[in-house]
Amino acid sequence: MAKTKKKQEALSVSRLINEVLVAQLSIPFRQIVNDTTFSKYTGSKRPDILISEFEYDGTNDEQYIKNLVAYAEAKDDCKVDDKDWKDALKQGKTKAPKLGLPYFIVTNCKTTYFYNAKTLKQLTLNGNPIREFQTIDIYRLIKNKLTENPNLDSINTNVDSISTISEAIFNKKLWELAGVYRGINFKDNVQKIDFTVGFVALEYFEEKEEIDGNKDASKVYWSTCNDEVAEKIKNNLSGYISRLEDETTFKEFKNVMEVVRIAISGDGKNKPLIGVDDVKQIYGIIDSMKPLHGTGFDLFGAVYEMFASSKEKKDFGEYFTRRHYTHIFSKLLLQDEDVYNKKKEFSIIDPACGTGGFLTESFKVLLNNYEKSGTLTSEAREFLSKKCFYGVDVRDENISRTRLNMFLVGDGHTHMYSDNSLKPTRQGKNILNKKYQYVITNPPYGSGTIKANTEAISTNRTEIAFICKVIDLLEIGGKACIITPDGVLENPSYKKLRREILEKCEVYAIVSLPKFAFAPYTKEKTYALFIKKRSNTITKIQDKPVWMYIIDNDGLANSDKRFPTKLRNNRNGWMHDEISGWVSTDGIEMPGVLEKRWLTFDDSETKSNWIDEKGIVQTARKGGNIDIERITSDNYETLLPEYYLRPYSPHYINEEEFANELKKIDDEMRRVLSEIS
Repeated sequence: MAKTKKKQEALSVSRLINEVLVAQLSIPFRQIVNDTTFSKYTGSKRPDILISEFEYDGTNDEQYIKNLVAYAEAKDDCKVDDKDWKDALKQGKTKAPKLGLPYFIVTNCKTTYFYNAKTLKQLTLNGNPIREFQTIDIYRLIKNKLTENPNLDSINTNVDSISTISEAIFNKKLWELAGVYRGINFKDNVQKIDFTVGFVALEYFEEKEEIDGNKDASKVYWSTCNDEVAEKIKNNLSGYISRLEDETTFKEFKNVMEVVRIAISGDGKNKPLIGVDDVKQIYGIIDSMKPLHGTGFDLFGAVYEMFASSKEKKDFGEYFTRRHYTHIFSKLLLQDEDVYNKKKEFSIIDPACGTGGFLTESFKVLLNNYEKSGTLTSEAREFLSKKCFYGVDVRDENISRTRLNMFLVGDGHTHMYSDNSLKPTRQGKNILNKKYQYVITNPPYGSGTIKANTEAISTNRTEIAFICKVIDLLEIGGKACIITPDGVLENPSYKKLRREILEKCEVYAIVSLPKFAFAPYTKEKTYALFIKKRSNTITKIQDKPVWMYIIDNDGLANSDKRFPTKLRNNRNGWMHDEISGWVSTDGIEMPGVLEKRWLTFDDSETKSNWIDEKGIVQTARKGGNIDIERITSDNYETLLPEYYLRPYSPHYINEEEFANELKKIDDEMRRVLSEIS
């Protein structure tokens, strides 16, 4: 019996390593060692799981152990605090110091706890208990913090690559849900996505009530829905949804909650889509996601990325922006808003908000800024929740999702409206006739039916109409970030438009995104255009230079598939991700490359070297200030970063080389024709 249990445990640990640590958390497989004796350090006792900075080749024991970042004891099929769990605690307390680690992990391959090796207290991350394996960044951070203070049990961080529940951890839970969903006949993926987001929102509502101090112990909540009997969980959830719809402000999300209620309880005519056992399983998985407060990422976007088909992603592409772009551009646009000042409150609008990716990230950026500066007062929270954020989108279903997405990230969902920003109705005019300090948006591209509000050119191109609308929405001195296709910046017929922008605004930065930035949604070459409004009328062209920068790698493969490659250097910095923040091997939080270089980087004297995702060294200019005289002296007043930073140099060949090339083509054509005949 013991041998069978040991065999099952080994299988569970193997699956944990392959399916979670490697597949979900992107930890290199060769940096993970399982059930191996390191007699010099732990004698005959074998640590179950070790994770190091270096790959283990069977001979480099000292190098591997000296650079450990995590150690875990695994006990399959045990319960927290039972005999086996306590045995793992005892082993961890003994082995961790011998391995040079100030903390250790205990897991039953489903639930995972982190412990201080000295005090045996559970570790928390940003005030919340750690209940899942984490990314390698967090292991480094924990090791560093506890090495500095061995008695510490609360880890706090503001680094971009870490959040209360990291997106990687959340994706692991979505992966577990996907396993349950295989046996459920959803009508389509949209229903699957709305069901998932709605189910998550039910849990989050209770968290928010607790945070706001509004929880009523006499009422039904998410936590009171739990039961050993699956049928009771289903009935409790149905009653919980009905209560939220009848008694709370959460009823404004009724359409999403109804997707959940009908799926688990039926609609009177049709049987429930999801059986009670599956409901119980889904409830358990989402319950284990807690806490969701302060996740700091586009929750709807994460669910969408997991469950949408390629076709749906292409259809959805006109209003979906990947989270790592929405975050960094929100952070750069709002970098001066580091302190809450009641006398200088401001407003932000996205006139093509889609599901609210830019708005949710802006909320998190400001919340984080105010926390860091110590100005996150009750007035600041009220400002963020009810006064600061505005969103407009032409699709009703998008606004419903934006409201819920904002609610899930912390709030700020009050001023979200369904309307056409280019041709608003009476209600929309109240929002779109106001002036804003900030505008951030990724508007749709292509031919439209509404003429752009500009005297420079006559066009119905939607991207140009939105740029004109953004300038109109800004107050004097207001700033905007607009994602725009390359034609706006280089098309010769748009020369007068570019001059008008340079006259009305200060174009202070243009960032080139990789060709596949939004693949598979679209392969349109795109740019982030940063402007500051100077005038409502035509005035003298700006005299300040334009800072331009080219992002070559954003952490995802430059292809349609866009999988994360996560290549790092030996200090843990990203080698091909210029967007994400990171944690060094010393556990020090570091800003991303773009943020660090923002508005100051200039490699005009010496070209930059970087390593692409294939590990090949590339050399070219990355960024710098382009004098306005250089732009205006160009025949078309081009604003394309590549035009100035990486001008195209044609390769000329002589007549002999040309003849050789023609002969090769002729030989190949003759070969193909002979095969056909």
